[in-house]
Amino acid sequence: MEFRSDGSGRICPTCRRPKTALRPLNPRLSFREKQVVGLISQAKLNKEIAYELHLTEGTIKEYLNRIYRKLEMTNRTELAIWALTQQSEPTDQCVTLEKLA
Repeated sequence: MEFRSDGSGRICPTCRRPKTALRPLNPRLSFREKQVVGLISQAKLNKEIAYELHLTEGTIKEYLNRIYRKLEMTNRTELAIWALTQQSEPTDQCVTLEKLA
């Protein structure tokens, strides 16, 4: 069961959304660049991103270099933090409780 952190017992709207859905990011980024940013925000490695998008690691590195230039960023951590702030909405944190056996 999923409960709101405030203890109200209602399911938080963000829990109902699929975790992999990309919300609008920076319009300067291409569709594929937005996919890469979304996967970076999930703490995926270049190898994992390449596998998921059916690309090579070199292509992922090139996408990251383009993204860094477009957004005037210098590293992956800065990009991940930016992506998380762009994708998040002001809601309370959800707590997932599982039945104990």
